[in-house]
Amino acid sequence: MRYQFYREHKYVSAALNDVERKIARTDFMNPIEIQEAYYAFQGLSEMLKAHAHYENEKLHSLLEKKHSHVHKHAEQDHAHQDEQLEEIVQLFEQVKQAGSEEEKVALGYQLYLTYRKFVADNLHHLHEEETLILPELQRLYSDAELKQVEAVTYRMMTPDQLVEMLQVLFPHMNPSDQKAFLTDIQDAQPNHFAEVWKAIGSI
Repeated sequence: MRYQFYREHKYVSAALNDVERKIARTDFMNPIEIQEAYYAFQGLSEMLKAHAHYENEKLHSLLEKKHSHVHKHAEQDHAHQDEQLEEIVQLFEQVKQAGSEEEKVALGYQLYLTYRKFVADNLHHLHEEETLILPELQRLYSDAELKQVEAVTYRMMTPDQLVEMLQVLFPHMNPSDQKAFLTDIQDAQPNHFAEVWKAIGSI
């Protein structure tokens, strides 16, 4: 099997759906529940922006070097994602500032629909990356070359950072995905792997 990026998309998909369920259950007449939903959304937003930046800088740059342009639509999606995230922030603000409970409920429903469309767009985006961009990277580069992309990142991470990453990702992954991550980390950080392995035993 060829070297594979995007395994973390399983976590991204789950996080998108978790926030969707959170917003779906929110009582928009209750300021505390509105704020809790906003905090959940804010955490997701920060993660998505960091994830998009990593893909642009680390993966799309590889395609640029080979004069491939298959990633251009994905980068447009990343820019549009920022616009959608800002629209959702504005809807949260409108809900908070609404004068009546009826208006809060109506705006909350509009927020939910807008967020649900955002999730649908993101799932399509993830699919495009895995079915168009990944095969192009595999066509243009060897497995050893692709593996170095993640290795550079892992070498900059402390054992605690590696453990925290795996604790977030592993509950959403099957054993094959988990083994791939552990193998890459072991190869990149052999001196610290025993420490990482011991710490994740409870996942």
